[in-house]
Amino acid sequence: DIAVTRTTFDWGVHVPFDPDHVVYVWIDALSNYITALGYPDQRELFDKFWPVDVHLIGKEIMRFHSLIWPALLMALDLPVPKRIFGHGWLLLKEGKMSKSKGNVVDPVILVNQYGVDAIRYFLLREVPFGADGVFSNQALIERINSDLANDLGNLLSRTAAMMVKTFPQGLPEDRVTESVDQELDDQADKTLALVEKHMENLEYSLSLEAIWAQIGRCNKYIDVTMPWILAKEVKDHPRLAAVLYTLADNLRRIAVMISPFMTSTPALIREQLGIPEEESMTAWESAGKRGLYQGNPQVKKGKPLFPRIDVEKELEALEALQS
Repeated sequence: DIAVTRTTFDWGVHVPFDPDHVVYVWIDALSNYITALGYPDQRELFDKFWPVDVHLIGKEIMRFHSLIWPALLMALDLPVPKRIFGHGWLLLKEGKMSKSKGNVVDPVILVNQYGVDAIRYFLLREVPFGADGVFSNQALIERINSDLANDLGNLLSRTAAMMVKTFPQGLPEDRVTESVDQELDDQADKTLALVEKHMENLEYSLSLEAIWAQIGRCNKYIDVTMPWILAKEVKDHPRLAAVLYTLADNLRRIAVMISPFMTSTPALIREQLGIPEEESMTAWESAGKRGLYQGNPQVKKGKPLFPRIDVEKELEALEALQS
């Protein structure tokens, strides 16, 4: 049994039949989830959004949401959330962040320094969702350099640069494809299936791991096909066009796959490849379709998506900013 009122303080919602009692906060506060949607009098939003697919909460309040909250809903003859998920804490090596200890990491400083997408990527990739994770400035910078600057950034930079240099008017229709192109596209299909599977299970780090495996395969594809060699002879340009098309179309699909995790990077990828911001190119379903990319003269080699960072100098600068 759970006592639904308290008498040791008088702040709160007083019980109508006994003014000495106030309603326990984890009774009255939980009802906000449905009253905010208009329940019980204005049910349009409530009927649209309830029950939720996932009720996401901090792990320290899981007890209230998995015991008291369902009990209240069942008492009202309302459906319970389809799933309740408790996420973990972000820790430092010394333990929990605490204002009293003065060891809180200011996210505004990090966002101003590296951008929202880099921070979102790091947190979702570095820490399995649901588990506690240890944050350090060094781990953040190393992840930005390796995954974002080296893997994704260089892939886009090399692809756009080769397209602009050899085919400034856009990729021609005369293309000679080989089995290695088909294999990369097949892997993109498998990657999307993996990403969706892991997202359904809230395994965001595994979704990103799958996407970055495909990015790695694209970089390996460049090493295997050697487009810089194909660019030397005009007779090899139809093969080069097919290689660059395969890379551009895979980057288009990758931009869509990362869109739930990174807010501005997908559009920057599309901008450099001359891909319009149209639903046919940005909708999630487009990640499952091959051959949507269209050669165009708007391709450009823009600024690096994520410039490489000098680890030692940056750690010193961050320490000064955060002190």
